[in-house]
Amino acid sequence: MKKNKIILLILVTLLFSGCSVKYDLFINEDLSVNEKVSASENSYTLKTETGVDPKTAANSLYDYYRIEGVKYSVSTVEKGSIITSKTSTSFNSLEDYEDYFKSDLAKEVNITRTGSNITLEFKQDVPLNDYSSKSLIYDSIEVNINVPFKVIENNADKISGNTYTWNIKKDGSLKDIKITFDKDRTETSRKFDLGFLEINVQYSVLLACGIVLIILVIVLFVYIKNKKNNKF
Repeated sequence: MKKNKIILLILVTLLFSGCSVKYDLFINEDLSVNEKVSASENSYTLKTETGVDPKTAANSLYDYYRIEGVKYSVSTVEKGSIITSKTSTSFNSLEDYEDYFKSDLAKEVNITRTGSNITLEFKQDVPLNDYSSKSLIYDSIEVNINVPFKVIENNADKISGNTYTWNIKKDGSLKDIKITFDKDRTETSRKFDLGFLEINVQYSVLLACGIVLIILVIVLFVYIKNKKNNKF
């Protein structure tokens, strides 16, 4: 049964060569998982390679690689010279996600637990270039992992709030993706990148500011309404 299990990443990346791929993994507070993948390619290139309408080519490949038991939504949009295909699915647990994992970029995902700490690790096995039959000829792959928990360790290229991003580039070195979080500790602050400055704001402060803002809006509304009534 293992060979019949598949992850969305391989479905989408098989659609295109030389395309850009974005992979979003959302880990929820109950440790269920949502994933979304989008791949964009030049419509003319895709039509040249397949000889058919780009949307037809995309949908045909999805049908060909569809695996019974894996439920996901698929949409294909052509805008201008670019065609973008998107898929999404969900898993009830990290264990289900690990069991269904299969990718041409990484052989497996290793999920380990040490107490309340959980580590996800992907090891890129195949480079992105045009030099070998074993290589993947995607231009770039962006991997985003969003976690609501306190992250203990990571090797992300970029961090924005609760989202950790890794960028895999063509002709770049093989990249390992690793993130460790504590499932018993939710993130208590949010990082805001202002370009010239990064600040961490506690969620309790954000909540307090939200409440104050609501009160001010109500007071302002009442004041304006009373002022209008006094004119009469």
